[in-house]
Amino acid sequence: MNTKELVAAALEVRQPWQVTQIRHDLGPDQIDVWIGKEAARSGWLFGARSSPNPGDEGRWRHVNLGRLRCVIHGTPSPDGEAPVWLGDEEQPFTRLLSRRVAGLMHDGVGLGTICDLLDLPVADLRKFKHRLDSGKAVLAAPPESRQEALNTLPAADDPVWESLLDGSLGIEMHALGLKLLLTKLREQWAVIGDPEVRALKVQELRRYFVRHEKSLARELAQLRLRAASSGEQP
Repeated sequence: MNTKELVAAALEVRQPWQVTQIRHDLGPDQIDVWIGKEAARSGWLFGARSSPNPGDEGRWRHVNLGRLRCVIHGTPSPDGEAPVWLGDEEQPFTRLLSRRVAGLMHDGVGLGTICDLLDLPVADLRKFKHRLDSGKAVLAAPPESRQEALNTLPAADDPVWESLLDGSLGIEMHALGLKLLLTKLREQWAVIGDPEVRALKVQELRRYFVRHEKSLARELAQLRLRAASSGEQP
């Protein structure tokens, strides 16, 4: 097995995709990998060739390969294939890395900690978050999350959260911090269509209530009442 085949196996690149080029000289502790799709064979004398279009080539940061930062170069397939080691247009990360970042954000991990854990530049992470918040990005799979301990708060999948975020539910708010957060989240909610990105916004709002349970007693009481009322309806 040669180097390209080893890297392809590590990245789980499968036919008709193949690793076409590898470079180690474009950054410190960095490996750059070009991935292309095999072209149809024109005859038995000719081997399979990749046919990338340089003008359409994208560049995305992937999960590390050992201690090496991995950067993927490639061209998305026109037939809509979405392998996890490719990324979407104008996104800094591959789909697999995007899921991992979103999973950590979903669990309330701070941006600085995410950068340390995944060895990411702050600028790329902020760009990723901005595209999520502005509805310009989607997540290919729902992020994993852990259960929160506050049993008295409506569950994350309770419709009361979406009603609060889309403005169809109004509650009396005394906390300025909550008012500012909800205003920001409602603006983001209006432009976000992807359900998994919306789930991140629900978790962001719900975590705020978890952290400030004592100071949001009035608001929490209203949410519990609305959630209980909707649950009783046939």
